[in-house]
Amino acid sequence: MTERTRTPQARPARARREPDETVDNVVRTERLGWSELPNRLRLALLLAVLGAGCTVLGLILGLVQPAPAPGYSALPLLIALAVLPAVLAVGAIVAGRPVFAAGVLMGFALLAPGRAVADLQLAWDALLASRPELLVPTSLAPMSPAAGLWILLAGHVLVALAGLLAVGAGAQPGSAYAEELEVPAGTSDRGGRRYLIGWALVCGTVATGGLLLPAFYSHDAFQLTPEVVVSPSLVLAGGLLTIAAVVLGCVVFTASAVPPALARGGLVGLFAGVAAVTMPAIVAGLAVPRLDPAPGPYIALGATGLLVLIVYLRSEGRVREADHSRTELLLEANRLHLLAGALGIVAGLAALAGGLGTQLVVEAGLEQPESFANRQLVPAGVIVGLLGAALLVGRWSAAVRPAFTVSLAAVLVVGAGTLDAALTGAGISPDVHVGFGVWATGVAMALAVVAAICAGVAGSAERDEVDLTEGRLNQPVVVPAGAAGVLAIGAFALPAVRAPDFAAPGIWSDFRLGSWGLLLGLGVVIAVCVLAPLSRAERGASLLLGAAAVVGVHLLEFPLTSGRAAGATPGPGTWLSAACLVALLIAATAALVGGSRRR
Repeated sequence: MTERTRTPQARPARARREPDETVDNVVRTERLGWSELPNRLRLALLLAVLGAGCTVLGLILGLVQPAPAPGYSALPLLIALAVLPAVLAVGAIVAGRPVFAAGVLMGFALLAPGRAVADLQLAWDALLASRPELLVPTSLAPMSPAAGLWILLAGHVLVALAGLLAVGAGAQPGSAYAEELEVPAGTSDRGGRRYLIGWALVCGTVATGGLLLPAFYSHDAFQLTPEVVVSPSLVLAGGLLTIAAVVLGCVVFTASAVPPALARGGLVGLFAGVAAVTMPAIVAGLAVPRLDPAPGPYIALGATGLLVLIVYLRSEGRVREADHSRTELLLEANRLHLLAGALGIVAGLAALAGGLGTQLVVEAGLEQPESFANRQLVPAGVIVGLLGAALLVGRWSAAVRPAFTVSLAAVLVVGAGTLDAALTGAGISPDVHVGFGVWATGVAMALAVVAAICAGVAGSAERDEVDLTEGRLNQPVVVPAGAAGVLAIGAFALPAVRAPDFAAPGIWSDFRLGSWGLLLGLGVVIAVCVLAPLSRAERGASLLLGAAAVVGVHLLEFPLTSGRAAGATPGPGTWLSAACLVALLIAATAALVGGSRRR
């Protein structure tokens, strides 16, 4: 008898569910055996084990030669952190929880690319690597990569491949594993999972701050204090990839459409990856002479662990009755749309005041300086204000909300640059003070953050009322969105204005307050490019249009602010911003066309 023709009594554990079951039992009440696992998941598990083995072997063989002694006996800790995800995945398989195992592999694999790029610094110049768990130089003698380094990098590649194979894991429709992956309509713990996306954004942001801070403080001339923003190029690139992976994992694994077992496994794997990055530095700060602990690793590890704890506590809640929950959620979403829209309008007006108001006030007798950095606040304020007004219209609110939420980043990106220029100017002389425009900019940024949180919670409430189990990859969007994500790296990381004796805030160099805004804009655009192909067509298009607004405001930096430097010419960031804007608009068009065809 085929799966299609079985009677409801064939699997009573799935056919009869009490309304007060917990989320864990709602998804599945029986265990899956090894024979029911897809071949891709078996291969992913094998690659994860091989990756852990390569990592351990590389550490044992040595990564550089001649190799200075490490700061402490870190090999047991490094081995334990390397094999932990594979052990957790194997244990979950043995316990009959393969979806949890797949999540662990996916979560840990997210950090593999960033760790691999950072480890490449050992091959390029190990003296600048700042890895006391591996080596503490005692001289400036050059070191060359050893065979163990390439084996270690191969381990990272295998771990990343294992995570890719675990996505979906090739489940056959109607199989027991496919049913384990499904989120049955009406059984999601709406009350418990409604605010998880908000917690994910908070914990991801806090973890990002922790990873950007120094891993430890060094008083050793041969051991530099590791700080991402002033690190060598490979360490900087690896650190930024790791930060992006942590934020992406926090958001993806708390989406309402993710099965609870997969979400918990993914966050546990992500936590294991963050531990592999931070724990060696934590121990080094405590155990190595002339090194002191720094708060960064503790913050990153604590924020990720807090999110895991919150997800586990939420998943223990009981399911509400569908009709009462649906009415409550819709009312709450409408209220949040109104609140977010009102906040957006006020934030837009404050941004306009910041863009048109005086940034610096000078004492009598001094020439009033002309302000340029705040001029981009005017288009940013107009966009946010108009989208906020559209959010107040009930029939438009759901479609406009993703674009509105993303576009708020434009206020933060430009606001950070504005405050950077104003505070720098105010520090030149005691006769120069910040003006009304600076305070208006600060208010606009604060309101933008609150509006984004309200819109995000409203979106989470709406997703709880939509059956997303049939969701699939929007393939026509993948290529243009991927191209936009790649172009965004250059658009925000490279200078938009070039002029003699002029240095604007940057990501790779001259990192200061305005650079945080560039990092935020880059992270938001990349996150949109990842999420849009996985979203419903209309929501994906709205996300992409919001990202286009952020990039468009950034594109206006040269025409609006070039007057601040003599001989200014468009920099590579301007041209790449234009190309990124075009790619985002193409992706949004592809999403809308694809959605119309499916309907």
